[in-house]
Amino acid sequence: MSKDMKNVNNWHWVDKNCIGWATSYFETELSGVSAEANGASVKTLKVASVNGDVDVNQRKGKIITIFDVAITLTFEGTTADGTAVTGKIEIPEVAHDTDIDDYVFDVTIDSDSSSKQSIRDLIRKNLAPVLRKKLELFASDLIRVHGKDVQVESDFSKSSTPVPSTPTSSPAPTPIPSASKPSATTSGAVNTTTLEESIEMQASAHDVYDVLLNQAKVAAWTRSGDSKIEAKVGSKFSFFGGNVSGEIKELVEDKKIVQSWRLGSWPAGHYSTVTMDISENTNSTVIKFRQEGVPVGEQDITRQNWNSYYWTEIKRTFGYGLGL
Repeated sequence: MSKDMKNVNNWHWVDKNCIGWATSYFETELSGVSAEANGASVKTLKVASVNGDVDVNQRKGKIITIFDVAITLTFEGTTADGTAVTGKIEIPEVAHDTDIDDYVFDVTIDSDSSSKQSIRDLIRKNLAPVLRKKLELFASDLIRVHGKDVQVESDFSKSSTPVPSTPTSSPAPTPIPSASKPSATTSGAVNTTTLEESIEMQASAHDVYDVLLNQAKVAAWTRSGDSKIEAKVGSKFSFFGGNVSGEIKELVEDKKIVQSWRLGSWPAGHYSTVTMDISENTNSTVIKFRQEGVPVGEQDITRQNWNSYYWTEIKRTFGYGLGL
């Protein structure tokens, strides 16, 4: 589609092939990665090959990444007794729908022998986790660099920050307020109310906890490389171009998340408290959601935004919806 044409509400499919950029990205990020332990050391030399597909797409106002590539790296290392070792690491599937923890690292050692086994162990135990962390950032970096190229400006869509759309079969939600809209000033106490809801997802408690705190996964379901979060108490987060912001107050791994949370349109300096208790059942996980301190008059909009921009998009992006 020509960029000179209007793409009302970014409804049409726009696609960009990014395999060339991805190859350069992997060459930069995965070369020269090193690890050492117990007197042995190993370092990746170069990316020997990247085969597969990498695309950024836009449809109905949503920017998504679709990628599935196989990567081969060469490496060199030295055992504790000084034996030089060379070989290759094959990562057969780096894909948009594969969890980072499921990535496989197949190690082949040149002129293999039992004396070189320590290098294979070093790669799997120490080097692979470092490579995983780098690969985890790929999707968000891909969107950050190329998302704007498929987000076609129109009379109805002027924002450079993509936000999730809603199903055509249901009414459109109230949009998350624009960050450019001035916040109301605080004049005395803010009258507030509390929202409560239970959300069921077909995933483990660990996966649900992770999808709410993992930087790469949050970037995927918010459809925005600008969304920032860290699984650390005291860290700040910001979603949807700063329209949602807050701070992590409490974390119990796989069980509980507590945040201070606000919309950009709320009275200046006013935060609610969001508590998500996560419990795993036999076939699904339930989030018991409670939000205290929502300004009176904002509760319906806030509830709708949670459902449309959080829960629905997480289920769609990662397949956590029951019956999907």
